[in-house]
This record gives sequence, structure tokens and C-alpha cells, in this order.
Amino acid sequence: MRNIFEKTVRWPWIWWSVVAVGTIAFFIVYAASPQYSWIAVAAIAFLTLLLILSWHLFIRKTLLQSIVNVGLSVDEELKDRLQVMSLPYAVLSRQGKVLWRNEAFTELVDRYATPEQIRTGQIQDIFPGAVFWEKGLSTSVDNREFVTLGDKIFETHVRHTVGRLPVATFLLTDETEHIAVRTELNNERNAVGLIYVDNYEELLKHTPTEQHSLLGALIEQQIQKYFQDRGGIVCKTERDRFFISIKHEGLEKCREDRFSLLEEIKTINQSNKMLVTLSIAFGHLAPTYHDNMEQAQAAMDLALGRGGDQAIIKTPEEVQYFGGKILGQTTQTRVKARVKAQALREIIAQHKKIFIMGHANGDNDAFGATVAMYRAAVSLDKEVHIVLDTVSFSVRPFWERFMASADYPRDMFMTGEEALKIADDEFLLIVVDTNTASRTECPELLKRTSQVVLFDHHRQMADTISAVLSYVEPYASSACEMIVEILQYFSEDLTPLPLEAEVIYSGIIVDTNNFSDRTSARTFEAAAYLKRCGADLVLVKKLLREEFTEFKAKSSALQSAEIMDDAFAFADCDAEGLDSPTVVGSIIANELLNIAGIKASFVFTQIEDTVFISARSIDEVNVQLVMERLGGGGHLGSAGAQIRESNAAQARELVKQTLAQMREEGLIA
Repeated sequence: MRNIFEKTVRWPWIWWSVVAVGTIAFFIVYAASPQYSWIAVAAIAFLTLLLILSWHLFIRKTLLQSIVNVGLSVDEELKDRLQVMSLPYAVLSRQGKVLWRNEAFTELVDRYATPEQIRTGQIQDIFPGAVFWEKGLSTSVDNREFVTLGDKIFETHVRHTVGRLPVATFLLTDETEHIAVRTELNNERNAVGLIYVDNYEELLKHTPTEQHSLLGALIEQQIQKYFQDRGGIVCKTERDRFFISIKHEGLEKCREDRFSLLEEIKTINQSNKMLVTLSIAFGHLAPTYHDNMEQAQAAMDLALGRGGDQAIIKTPEEVQYFGGKILGQTTQTRVKARVKAQALREIIAQHKKIFIMGHANGDNDAFGATVAMYRAAVSLDKEVHIVLDTVSFSVRPFWERFMASADYPRDMFMTGEEALKIADDEFLLIVVDTNTASRTECPELLKRTSQVVLFDHHRQMADTISAVLSYVEPYASSACEMIVEILQYFSEDLTPLPLEAEVIYSGIIVDTNNFSDRTSARTFEAAAYLKRCGADLVLVKKLLREEFTEFKAKSSALQSAEIMDDAFAFADCDAEGLDSPTVVGSIIANELLNIAGIKASFVFTQIEDTVFISARSIDEVNVQLVMERLGGGGHLGSAGAQIRESNAAQARELVKQTLAQMREEGLIA
């Protein structure tokens, strides 16, 4: 200790001696030759710099080592205990230099570290890649990190106090066995799963009677084999439903092959004219088995709402989607539509005030669906308002006809702000053509009531609107098609007026691209019903004609389109001068699909700092999966997304990167 004290107090005397000699030399030189006095000043500065360098390079290092030795020698018993302690322990400098280490640390390093790692004596070299020391430099509390040395895994404990002694303590605890046990226990955790055979009744109708039993047996055999190979147990609860219990390790194998069962099951062929598809749902990592079961059921509801033919894993933290490459099969029965119509009638009858709204920047399908719902609610003598903030160019001709007609009240349409002013505590809100709250015309209305009815034909997202009555059918071509079926069962004396029938018909026309996309027999039945209600089809065609500015924007975008890999088309839609640039963007995306060989098209419309992406495909690429990765959604053949604080070029590059990644994962051919 005395040696340290002497070294410490010696340096001020050396400094003052240098200053005194320098001062005397300065006055002597100045008195003899003033012009050379700068030499004395320079000599003083040089000697001062030399002293500082000597301190940091030599004396300070020796002094720091002495402090550590003195600290350990204060209590010899404590030092001896640290030396023989079974846990590796060391004292480090702020730069990571090992100043002292006990026997366990020495033995550990000698056994697992290489001579090159030991040679420098730096902790960063012994544990390369670890970042605990960088963390330790900025905090005075314990910093912990898992590091590896040889085949061992250690947890580090680094502690130092900023502003005090310039050293830190370093303790290692061997966590190899603990982590191995934890991993094994984690792999033993069970996940709960459900499997539904999509449209099982329809499969039987399209399969010869003598093949029914064999078809069911083959489906069960395929499911049993897939999960048994992964350590799972399958229990058949109904002829088209199964319960699964599987360990975490087995579920990871399913995740790795992206539930190949979804594709394998489609190879079953017993003269069935329809593909066999499954909806698979798992609940995992919840605190109890009961919670896992609830998560599995919620995941199944989500899978069915998205059209089936997919697997979903739901945990308390996230939802993962697999499959969903084909459009859900439409059913021939209208039982569900009749049940929903009766339930809707009962709910509307319980409320005096009804608000109806679609998605923001509504198109003809959203507008037509709100008008159809308006007719249903008005038939029960209710106060009804359609919430509409923005009137797009394709909707405007129909909207103007309503505004000019004496058959409709002036407050039939109102903005979201106006609706909020008159909304009481007992109103009913009907949402159409979207199932996501943030995309509605007025999200604030959703916060004002729990009485919400939802009708949509888009695949559901994890954050779908919570509703007292929900009717989501991804197989439907449009929301208008769905609600036309509802109207036919809502009341015997309910018939849309010709103007209303024309608006609803325009929604089907736009969403099916003139009956060429996602149509079924029920689509044409809905169109026929609207024709019987007095819809003038020629007039609708005239009203849907585009304006010259839209035509020019479309032509310019098509002319500058880019083709990637002879399969994907990209184009930018100039929003300047357009009333509804996003609607024009969707039209351009549809036009690009007319190019031979194009599997999917993407059109980018920039409005201020937000880029709106319209994605379209025919049947080879599921653009909904592409857009979901960018925070959007939609249909297999029609989807979209919004990229905020970006531009069209950046959004295009992001889509290209997403397509490349999905190709690597095998989701796109």
C-alpha cells in the first residue's frame, strides 16, 4: 500500500519540478535573448506531454494492477475463497484486460480456449462475438449474456461502477445443462390442433356413392400418417373433423415443411370432381391446455373466414399463416345466407338508429353493399344513414342520382364527422366490404358501440372487427353478391328499387371485372335477381365509363410498365389530377393481367408520403399472401397494401424483395 502511495504522490512533485526548471530557464533565456524565449516554452510543453504519455503507457497500468492486488490482499481469507471458488471469476480493466483470475477461470480458459485467444489476455478475444463488454461501458448494473466456449454455454455477469475504480468483476455460470433441460422441456410442450375438411358435403355430392366410404378413409389415413410421423396423436371427432395433440418439436417439423399435408391431401382421387382441402388450426404456448384449445378454435375461425385450404398457428404473441394458395370453393346451399338474413332482421329490429359504412375510398362494391343494406333497414322503418366521406369517380354518377332523387332523404349520406355528432348510445353499425377497423370510413364509430354487424368477402386478418353478427365468405365474388342473397331471405315483400339494383349490379361488375374473375353460379344468380328488380344494364355500363383524365393516366402507366422474370408486371399510377387515383390503380392492375404470361401485377400509387399498392392475379399467384407480408390483405386474386413514409420506387423494390423471398420459400413458382 505504501508503494502505491509513494508512486501516486511522486508525480505532482515531478510536475512542479519541471514547471520550476522551465520557468527559470524561460527568464534566463528571455533576459539574454528575448527572441529565443519560445524555445523554453516549447521545452516545457514537450516535457509535459512526455510525462502524460509515460503516465498512461507505463505507470497507470502498473498502478491499476497494484490497486487490484491491494484490494484482494485486504482480506486474505476472501482472496483465498475467490481463488478456490468453483465458479470462474476474474477482475477486468475497462478495456477488457484480464487483471486477475481465479483457478476455475484459468482451468476453463486453458481447457476450451485456443492459445491465440489466451495470448492477448483480452476478454473480447476469449469470447469473440460477445457484446457484453460494450454494454458494460455504459451502465453500472449487472449485464448478462449467454456466450459459448468450446461445447459449453455460460451466462456472463459483468459489473462495474461508473466513476469509481476503473475495474469490473466478471463471473461465469455454466448453463449448459440448464439450457439442455429447458430445451427438452420446451420440446415436450403440447400444442392443440383442429382439422376441418373443407366443404365435405360438397365433396360427397361430387363423388360416386360407392366411393364415399373409401374417400373418407383415405382422408383420415393421410391425416393420421402425416401427424404420426411427427409424433402427434389424431382423434376423429366427426366424419369431417379431427382433434390433434402434438409436441412442440413435432409442430416445428410441420412449420418447417409449411404443412405439406395441405398439398398432399389434394392428390386423393376417388372420382371426386372437387379437390380435397383442409383447414388446420393450432393453439400453442398458452399457459394452460384450455387456453391452447381456445386459441386453436380462434385460429380455426380465422382459417375458415379466410377461405380454408390453409394452416394457422396461433400463440399469445403472434399468428402464422401457411398455405391458402387456392380460392375457397363456393357452396351450392344457401342455408347460411338464410340463417344470417333472419339474424340480421332480428338485430335491426332491436335498434332505432342504423349507420352503414364500407371501407375508406370506397369503390362500387362497397357503395352498392351499403345501399343494399340501406334498403333492408329502411324496410323495417328505421332511421338509416350511410357514412361516406369520399366519393370516387366511379361511384359519383350513382351517388349523384341518389342526391337528385326525391325518393331519398337528404341525410341518406353523411360524413363520418356528421355521424359522430348524432350517434347515441344505442345505435347499430353495419360494416360491409372490409373486416379491418382501420380501413373503414370512420373507425371512431366502431369505438362508440359494441353492436356491430359485419358482411365481407375478403379473407379475415388477425385483427378482424369483433361483431355480434359476422358473415365473411371469401368464396363470394363481391360483397354485393353476398348481400343480394341476404335481401332475398330478409323479407318476402322486400325488393330493391331499380336505382338501387343498378348500384348493386355495378358493384358485382367492378369486383368481377365484368364477370371474368372469381365468379360462380351464385354470382350470375345474383345478377339475374337484380335484372328482375329493374336494373338497366346498359345504363350501368355507360355510368361506369372512365373519364378522359383517368384514361390518359391508365395509358401512361401501361406504356411505362416493367416486366420482371416474364411473370410479374409493375407500373406507377400518377395521382395528379385524378379524383380517385387508387381506383384507377386497381383498373391498371387488371389491365396488366391481359399481357400473355403475366402471373401477377402490382401498381403503385403515391399520395403524399403514402404509397398504395394494388395487386392482381388470375390463378397462379396468391397476391393476398404477398400483400399480407406488407401489412395489407385481400383476396387470392385481388389484394392491396399501404406503405407509409415511402415512395413508389422504394415500394416497388420492397415488393420485388418479397416476391424473391416467397420464391425461395416455395410459395411462388
